[in-house]
Amino acid sequence: MPNAKYLTRLERLEKLQAQRDKELAEKRLISTGSGFEPKFPTADHWDDFAPLTWIRTSGTVKPFEPFEIQKKLVQLICAHQYTIVLKSRQVGASETVCSYLLCRALTEPGFSAVVFSKTATDSGALGKRIRAQAASIDDSGIEFTTESNSELSFRGLGTIYFLPATPRAARGIPSVSVVVLDEAAFLDGADAIYTAALPTMSTLGEKAKLILLSTPNGMGNMFSNLWHGEDDGWNRFRIHYSDIPIYQKDPEWASKTKEKSKLTERSWRQEYEMDFVASDAQVFPPDLVEIASHGNCIETGLINREYIMAVDPAGGGDDYWCSVVLDITNTPYQVVNIFRTRYKSSDWCIKQIIEQAENFSPGKVIVEKNGVGAVVSEILSKALAKYMVEPYHTNRPNKISNTDRITYFLEREELKLPRDPFYSELLMFRQLEGGDRAAGEGAHDDSVMALALALSAVATTPTTDWLDLI
Repeated sequence: MPNAKYLTRLERLEKLQAQRDKELAEKRLISTGSGFEPKFPTADHWDDFAPLTWIRTSGTVKPFEPFEIQKKLVQLICAHQYTIVLKSRQVGASETVCSYLLCRALTEPGFSAVVFSKTATDSGALGKRIRAQAASIDDSGIEFTTESNSELSFRGLGTIYFLPATPRAARGIPSVSVVVLDEAAFLDGADAIYTAALPTMSTLGEKAKLILLSTPNGMGNMFSNLWHGEDDGWNRFRIHYSDIPIYQKDPEWASKTKEKSKLTERSWRQEYEMDFVASDAQVFPPDLVEIASHGNCIETGLINREYIMAVDPAGGGDDYWCSVVLDITNTPYQVVNIFRTRYKSSDWCIKQIIEQAENFSPGKVIVEKNGVGAVVSEILSKALAKYMVEPYHTNRPNKISNTDRITYFLEREELKLPRDPFYSELLMFRQLEGGDRAAGEGAHDDSVMALALALSAVATTPTTDWLDLI
């Protein structure tokens, strides 16, 4: 019969092992979420979660009762991997998105997200508001594991980081499921963060989300480029101040807010009317570009149509080869085919342009002969001998007159263009301080210049001097 002394020791060892097994099971539960039962409504029921938290609004603190526009925003975020939000000031979009992140952090073990703001002050203030939301939930048993407003972490659950979007921020993005850029049009490091986030998005698939929110900040920045992009899978969502019921109730709200804030008309249009205000340097009016950018391309030419081709060869680096076919049979003149590529050999691109010409039998082929274009125009002159190949040397005066000609046809609504790439390139084309015209920083103007070359062959258009008078 076993000694009582040994039995007591054995019991202690068994008890210790049971305790260790329990701790391992708890760690496994926390790290994997296996068997986890959320205590709160999950993100797909965010409109039930939000009222559990309290927010400061209109000088008071009360439960977060989301408006219909905010509910719709979160529903669409849940349904899409990429979301871009164009918003007025004071519509609660940032707090809504962060409330969605809080919901996921409290219902998904291992969830993590990062919110980038303009400055450390902005990110800290946003983190403080969301921490207050979490702390306001009654009888939740939520346990914070950090005291910092820049890292909101919950024991056994998720983590949300609130960081300033400094240029170096892209190199230190935590491994997260959701990246949010708040006021993306104003972030110095937005482009680098966006580029750095994309590999994470592709690795995690649909579980990963990228969310951009901003009021406009003119044209030519990453936010405006994405907002005005083609149908590329992005969920584009607008929140105007008139969508918010508390502002709808007061018909004088806009005028009173404008007066109180001392905003100029230009600033008001940008901050509250979501107007991508065209700067004085912008060459082509945005409203006219919008009207023109609804054309379609075809693969081959049609009988009894008159076509002009214009070729803008790549100048090296990340420049594009671009060749457009313009139908000038009658107005509105239409770009009906476009070849545009980069990082391909010159021989390959020239073969594609020759094939394009054979498909449309243009009455004339105009080739930009600056730089490498001189050789390209010579090759095309021989390969396309049955067509009229015209080398064209671009200088500052004719570049201005040719791009003014685009404006002339836009104003008369006598031009139809495929939205991609013309819409963004026309909007980002600039009049520079030195008098030159070129694409805005980080943008391209190859399709604009090819279009300008093609229109230079149209029979009669006003001169630059005449355009200045209208």
